[in-house]
Amino acid sequence: VLPIIIINDSDARKARSFTLFHELGHLLRNESTIDSWHGRNGRGMEKWCDDLAGEVLMPIQRFRDAADEEKVDARRPVKLEFVKRIADQFKVSPYACLVRLHKLKRIKQAEYERLENELNDEYRQLRKKLESAKGGPSRNRAREALDQYGRIYTATLFQAYYNKEIGLHKLCQSFGLKRVSHLRKLEADL
Repeated sequence: VLPIIIINDSDARKARSFTLFHELGHLLRNESTIDSWHGRNGRGMEKWCDDLAGEVLMPIQRFRDAADEEKVDARRPVKLEFVKRIADQFKVSPYACLVRLHKLKRIKQAEYERLENELNDEYRQLRKKLESAKGGPSRNRAREALDQYGRIYTATLFQAYYNKEIGLHKLCQSFGLKRVSHLRKLEADL
């Protein structure tokens, strides 16, 4: 059986990397999340996979150095903007960063809960804003294509185009793009 990892592409981009390494943890342990979702070892397995993702994406010493730079420690209140700056540095979600700060005892439980509530409030406000907006957020079709097909495949197709092995129409069609401007943006993002 071929193991697969499925990631919801409607999740925030920074959350997807955490999910990827979390799910990779299940594969490394030769465990299926589908088979053991409600099992008695499910909670311990989930914690182990979360810890793995945290270690891979936010290596302990580099993370501690970043927290020191932002002056994040358990003796004083922490601003959410500091958590977000650290998260941006590691290309993870602010929530994943917040969990890591708590796990490494850089913030106390009460501070963790306060910051988590702030994040949840921001998320609710954003959802409300998006729901009230006409047509939703604008799409970046070039970025979507690059995320979907990956850099190697994308570069290979562009190389085939420049080698005159495929035409412009076929190139657009291969990525599901209807506009040449999207194709140019895709090439620039590559």
